Amino acid sequence: MKREQTTRPMHLDDTTFSAIKRLLREQGRAYAPRYAVAFAFMAVFAACTAFSAWMMKDVINQIFVNRDPQALFWIPLLIAMAFVVKGVAAYFQEITLTRIGNRIVAETQARLFDHILNMDLGFFQRTTSGDLVTRLTHNVRAVREMMHLLATGLGRDLFTLAGLIGVMVKLEPMLSLVSLVGAPMAVLGLRHLTQRIKAAAKSENVAMTALVTQTREASQGIRIVKSFQLEDVMRRRMQEAVSGIERLSNRIVAVQAGVNPLMETVGGLAVAGVVFYAGWRTLSQGQAPGEFFAFVTALLMAADPLRRLSRLQLQLATCAVRVKMLYALLDTAAPEREAGQKPALILAGGEVRFDKVSFAYKPGVPVLRDLSFTAPAGLTTALVGLSGSGKTTVFNLIQRFWSPARGVISIDGQSIADVSLASLRRQVAFVSQDAFLFEGTVRDNIAAGQEGCSEAAIVAAARAAHADEFISRLPQGYDTPVGELGGQISGGQKQRISIARAFLKDAPIILMDEPTSALDSETEQHVQAALAELTRSRTTIIIAHRLATIAKADMIHVLEAGTLVESGTQKDLVRTGGLYAKLHRMQTAHLDA
Repeated sequence: MKREQTTRPMHLDDTTFSAIKRLLREQGRAYAPRYAVAFAFMAVFAACTAFSAWMMKDVINQIFVNRDPQALFWIPLLIAMAFVVKGVAAYFQEITLTRIGNRIVAETQARLFDHILNMDLGFFQRTTSGDLVTRLTHNVRAVREMMHLLATGLGRDLFTLAGLIGVMVKLEPMLSLVSLVGAPMAVLGLRHLTQRIKAAAKSENVAMTALVTQTREASQGIRIVKSFQLEDVMRRRMQEAVSGIERLSNRIVAVQAGVNPLMETVGGLAVAGVVFYAGWRTLSQGQAPGEFFAFVTALLMAADPLRRLSRLQLQLATCAVRVKMLYALLDTAAPEREAGQKPALILAGGEVRFDKVSFAYKPGVPVLRDLSFTAPAGLTTALVGLSGSGKTTVFNLIQRFWSPARGVISIDGQSIADVSLASLRRQVAFVSQDAFLFEGTVRDNIAAGQEGCSEAAIVAAARAAHADEFISRLPQGYDTPVGELGGQISGGQKQRISIARAFLKDAPIILMDEPTSALDSETEQHVQAALAELTRSRTTIIIAHRLATIAKADMIHVLEAGTLVESGTQKDLVRTGGLYAKLHRMQTAHLDA
């Protein structure tokens, strides 16, 4: 650690330095040739700036002191040419850096999103969508900003400052030393400002997440907001989030603005010292004024790049906080990114078996306890039980959204933990009780995950799900946008599109979580018939709350508190008089009432 501190650039703390080091390792090398082009333009820019300051010596001595008529033409011409070249270099430098920055943002966002998709369900339960959106936008832009700051700071500003200092030293070595009188004050002041801005940057990121979260909740939950008259509550929360960002942004600006008075004070001391020393020497020694004016011009022109370099540390510290948060997510292990090459699942019939499976979402709170059952190939198996009995967890484990703590889940004798995740999920189609639709058209949602399927196959799947009739009545038919979360169509229509999606996948194992819950009685009869066709000769596991939907199931397993308490056909379970019979009587009495 001590050796690392000795090699670290002055005044860069651990957070800033580590962020810069990683950025340069990941992005700097990849874009080194393009950055070299940008640095070449920056070098031209810096040379032209230094040249214009140097020319002030000839302006004063040749034109105003010696009154050379020829100098009146060639000196202005050279200065004009220098500024033209400087402008062209600045243009191409900015274009080059902007294109590099945009490419970095695009690649980082794609990389981050790919990483997020390889996270398990536990990650999404722990992490808010607002936090993810903030990192994909606000934090990713900080990568571009940091690289841009490094390039312009170490390139344009440092080159320009080096060129102007070279002019100053060449003209007046002693005055160059006098101009450094305020340097210690600047160093101490910048160190203090850096510590203040780091804390503000962290808080700003949290406030930005709150803003995104409030916007998402208001958009997706607008029906509940209006139904329960929560507008004032949402306004208050949004105002708090907006005010928080405003306060933190003002604090960051106030800290960054503190550089200006600091550098003006230091610059004032330097200019005052230079004027005093140069004036005393001119009065006592009678030197020509050209060198002095050229020196002062270089000193004044150095103020802008020096001020930007002074702010660079604060700006890098602000970006480093956001970049570190981005890398914290990228460094989080992605459970679904399989390191080795696992064999593909080889399907013989599709028998699903649970052998003494135990699982808990939280330590000490088991959801499944030594659960064992078999879903025979080509038959329909139903899972029944009160809420919290573990039915949905069974579906989560079959699809490897989670992994069991103990026990083995196998398909046709192959442990699903030992086969590739892609091959496992390719063999399973899932129809959820809460039908989820992506933003896009009806066609896009039916064909989700089935790239290249024909129009005829999409229409056939919709007809099988009894969805073609209502789709044809939509304004644009299959090209009708469904809106965010399917908000532009009804719940029953969403469910039928979801069922059509399962038809099109044509997987040998079907998982259904009460798929007809959002349908009216008449449509349910049609869809039940379609589902009967879909599940024929396929392994089907269905979670049922309405027991009438599983009357013809080949086997019913009754779960209670994560354990299997009963198994059999509906006729057998009703006759036994256990938990299933109790649930059956309750629903029958309700229907009779």
